[in-house]
Amino acid sequence: MAKLVLAAGVPHPPRLVFEMQQSPGKMKGEALMKQVREQVEKAEPDLIIEVDSDHFVNFFYNNLPSFCIGMAEQAQGPQEDWCPMPRYTVRGHVPFAKGLFQYGVHDKFDLAAAHELRLDHSLTVPLHFLNPEMRLPVVPIYTNGFASPLPLATRCVALGRMVRRFIDAWEGKERIALIASGCFAMDVGGPLRGWVDTEWAETISKLLMRGQYQTLARRATEERINAAGNNSGELLNWIAVAGAVGKTKPLFLESDEGNGYAVWKFD
Repeated sequence: MAKLVLAAGVPHPPRLVFEMQQSPGKMKGEALMKQVREQVEKAEPDLIIEVDSDHFVNFFYNNLPSFCIGMAEQAQGPQEDWCPMPRYTVRGHVPFAKGLFQYGVHDKFDLAAAHELRLDHSLTVPLHFLNPEMRLPVVPIYTNGFASPLPLATRCVALGRMVRRFIDAWEGKERIALIASGCFAMDVGGPLRGWVDTEWAETISKLLMRGQYQTLARRATEERINAAGNNSGELLNWIAVAGAVGKTKPLFLESDEGNGYAVWKFD
C-alpha cells in the first residue's frame, strides 16, 4: 500500500530565488528551505503531491475551478519569463492522478481535471528547492486562492482528508510527500503591498503548531483572508494539507515575512 511519509509547507516567491542567487547563505528563507529539503530527502518519497494555487496561467476568471487535479504526463515551467530559474520539465503520475480524481468524485467532491498544464512559479519554485533534479513525479492539486468566492477553509480540510484516505487506499507502493505551496499573508501589486499582517501570520503559525487545524479553518473566513492581502488565499493550500495530517503536529514550523516553512513526519 502507498504511504504518506512527509507533509510540508513552503512559500513560492520568485524573489527568494533571486535573492539567494545574489546573496547565497545570507537569507533566512534559504536556511528554512534547506531544512525542509533535508527532511524531504530523509523521507525518501517516490511521489510528490503539491497543493497549489494557479496564478492565472492555466485558469482565469472565466473558468476557475475550486479544486482541480493535474493529470498531464508532463508539463513545463515556470512559464513566466521573468522568473529567475531554469524552465523545467516536470513528470506527472497519470494513474495516481486519475485514481485520485475518481476517488474524489465518488467522495462527493466536484473536482475538475486538467490533462494539459502550463506550470507557473507557484508550483515550480518549491520544486526548484525540494526536487531540483525533477527526479520525482508530481501530481498537482490546484485550489482557487484568488477569485471570489474562495472555497470554504473547512471544505479544504475535507479535501485534505479525502486525499489522505485515497493515499491509504492506493494499491501502489509509493512513498508520498504532500507539499503545500503558498504564503500566510501577502499582498502583491495591490494597495497593501509591502505590508505584512503579522498578527494573522502569527495566529496561523500558533494554530498550526498546536495542531488546531479545525480552529484555523473556522477562523480563515474569506473576509479575514482578504484582509491580509490579495495573495493570502494561498493559506487554503496549507489548510488542505493540514486536513491530511490528522492529529500529527509539525516537526517544526517557522514564519518569515508572512511566509511559512513547516514539516510533518509520519514514522
